[in-house]
Amino acid sequence: MPRLKKITHHILVCTHKHCLKMGGREAGKELKQALKDHGLRERVLVTAVDCLDQCGAGPVVVVYPEGVWYGGIDGESARQIVKRHIGGGEIVARKVMRRMGGDEQ
Repeated sequence: MPRLKKITHHILVCTHKHCLKMGGREAGKELKQALKDHGLRERVLVTAVDCLDQCGAGPVVVVYPEGVWYGGIDGESARQIVKRHIGGGEIVARKVMRRMGGDEQ
């Protein structure tokens, strides 16, 4: 488990048909490319999940450990999540659907 010790964030990407129809595949690819471009790929685990049960708000991604649910993710917002949230610790407020832990948006 040496790789697990390096992980600082875990991103769940919805791959349900509704999110895919809304551009989820492209957003996921852009997210992974942005992680690579910013040198963050080794610190972030990206997992495709079948459904995050937020149909209509997609594409949806969730960033842990903060528990931030982002909706309506396109290529630009995927890059912003990587640069600002993962890289800089700043939540991309305009795309937040919900923050876990009682800090609702």
